Amino acid sequence: MVKKGFIIPIAFVLIVFGFIAFRSFSPVSNEDGTQDSVSYNITGFEKVDDYPLYAMRFDGDYGFSQYLQSGRLDADFTDGSAPSCTVFASLGIGDDPLMGRNFDFPRNPALLLFTDPPDGYASVSMVDLGYFGYSMSRQPDPDEGLEGLRMTPYLPFDGMNEHGLAVGMAAISHAEPPHDTDKVTIGEIQVIRLLLDRAKNVEEALELLDDYNIEMVEPPIHYIVADRSRNSAIIEFVDGEMKVLRNDEPWQVMTNFIIYSSDAPGTVPCSRYRSVYDELRETGGQVSMSEAMSVLEVACQESTIWSIVYNMETGEINVAMGGEYEKVVTFHLPLPTN
Repeated sequence: MVKKGFIIPIAFVLIVFGFIAFRSFSPVSNEDGTQDSVSYNITGFEKVDDYPLYAMRFDGDYGFSQYLQSGRLDADFTDGSAPSCTVFASLGIGDDPLMGRNFDFPRNPALLLFTDPPDGYASVSMVDLGYFGYSMSRQPDPDEGLEGLRMTPYLPFDGMNEHGLAVGMAAISHAEPPHDTDKVTIGEIQVIRLLLDRAKNVEEALELLDDYNIEMVEPPIHYIVADRSRNSAIIEFVDGEMKVLRNDEPWQVMTNFIIYSSDAPGTVPCSRYRSVYDELRETGGQVSMSEAMSVLEVACQESTIWSIVYNMETGEINVAMGGEYEKVVTFHLPLPTN
């Protein structure tokens, strides 16, 4: 049963403090081996939760248009573990459309990242800083410089953009995307950056995915996208084809098993899926921000790094770190009025 109204946001953080002067770097290699430098500016870097959770704004160009031309990225993001996650969209008419997500992974610092590229949409996303060499014993330090964060726009694990499109992912046992030699191949997590930067809604997201090959590494993943019009879709890759499972109820749930050709929402191999699905079915997909966080608590594990709720109508973002649901930090991404 969803608990009502038990969460009180403890902070509303405006990303306006501090800055690093504009610097340049070369995030991608061109087909001829040359590199194009791009300029960026990190502002508002701040520790906003003792877990720790950091927040910052990345201003400027992170070279994503160049990346989409070649799929070559001058970085190697490795962590060596497989995340187990829970993601849902609640789309009932009585409340704002929301996406909720637990990111379950070995404990690392996390970053809430605001981006506003010159060639894409503004967005907010969550980043696991373990992929950038940080750990609980080695955390980002502004006094030592934040150059290690310059590639963070390339590794969003969930997010929402200024048009209210929200995206999440979860690990699965296998995925076999189609491959077309005439298309550029991009990374599985860079897919999320593509959708946040370039898609206004679910339909545009699906069209974009048709334009690229996707390289699945370990672990392979599937995706869920949802928008302000209360549409959502789970995207999986089976036997060399992209399978799109659209919501036929005002909610949709995804965890760590392949839903296509499964009996979901019947007999499923994941108790977290069953628990969250039943919570949303009970409310008809109508949950408030605090109730959505309550749903995530139902699926919380010892390895849950963050629980986040994106409001696709208002731009509000609530984050709880490490299963401490009594401590919610609130942010806001400006969205245009419908």
